[in-house]
Amino acid sequence: METSLIITGGEAPDKRPPFSYGRVIACDSGYDTARRLLIPVDDVVGDLDSTSFRSEILEKGFHACPHDKDESDTELGLMRLALPCRYDLVGGGGGRVDHLMALFQLFRRYGMPRFWFTRSDLMISVDGERRFHLPVDTSISFFTIDHDAVVECREMVWPLEHFILDETHISLSNRNTREDFVVKARGRVFARIDAGCFENAPEDIII
Repeated sequence: METSLIITGGEAPDKRPPFSYGRVIACDSGYDTARRLLIPVDDVVGDLDSTSFRSEILEKGFHACPHDKDESDTELGLMRLALPCRYDLVGGGGGRVDHLMALFQLFRRYGMPRFWFTRSDLMISVDGERRFHLPVDTSISFFTIDHDAVVECREMVWPLEHFILDETHISLSNRNTREDFVVKARGRVFARIDAGCFENAPEDIII
C-alpha cells in the first residue's frame, strides 16, 4: 500500500519527512509549509483563508471551497484519499485546542497517521508491535485515541506490563533503558518523542 502525505496548518517541523509519497495534499496554510519545506504537492484543499499564497494556488488551477462548511480543511484532505489508506501528517502542532481535539476525532474516523510531525513532537503509531532504536534515557509517552488500549514495554525506567491507556490514563514521560526496545500495543496507540529525535530520521528510530 502506498503512503500519502497530508500537510496541514499549525506548527510544523523545520525539515521534510525523509520518505517518498504516492500523493501529497496540502490543506490551506499547509501549502505554505509545503512550499517552505520544498515539498511538491499534488492537490490543495480548503477555503484558503489562512494561506499566504492564495493567488498562487488559484493560478495553479486549484479551487477554494466555501468558507462555511461542515468539514475542517484537514478532513477535506483525508476525504481526497482512497480509504483505508496509509498516510503521514505534517503540521497541526500548537494553535487552538479545539483544532487539536478535532484532529483526534479525525484519527478515530479516518485512521491514525503512521508518523505525525509537528514542530515540537514526533508521534509514531503503534498498533501491534514496533521496534525502536533511540538513545538511552529518551523521554517517551504513550497515549491512545481509543476508549481503552493496552501497551507493553519492559525496557523502560518504569516498565509497562499490560498498562491500560484510556481517556483518563496515559504513560507520561517514561524513559527507555536500552537503545533497542520493543513496544507492543493492543488498540490504536501513539508513542510521542521529542521532535529533536527527528534529527535521527524515522527510518533509524523504527527498526
